[in-house]
Amino acid sequence: MSKFWSSTVRKTKPYVPGEQPNETNVIKLNTNENPYPPSPKALEAMQFAVNDDLRKYPSPTVDSLRKVIAKREDIEPENVFVGNGSDEVLAFAFQAFF
Repeated sequence: MSKFWSSTVRKTKPYVPGEQPNETNVIKLNTNENPYPPSPKALEAMQFAVNDDLRKYPSPTVDSLRKVIAKREDIEPENVFVGNGSDEVLAFAFQAFF
């Protein structure tokens, strides 16, 4: 598969995560750590949202979410791509274009 990669991609160095200190008083902003606890309103909303469905796998096509996003953005659901975090979205983009 690598024979189809451009010379730029071949020269690209993979990401190497930074040091993860064991000290508890260090806040690493580059790993999106937050020094503050969740707000009480966020905790209340999470507790309200957690129900018996939590034990089930969600739809792999996430149709209901795609429909809501499509309606909000005035586009067709087929034009909405939903991923499980930025790592997955970037992995799919990499696979599609490289």
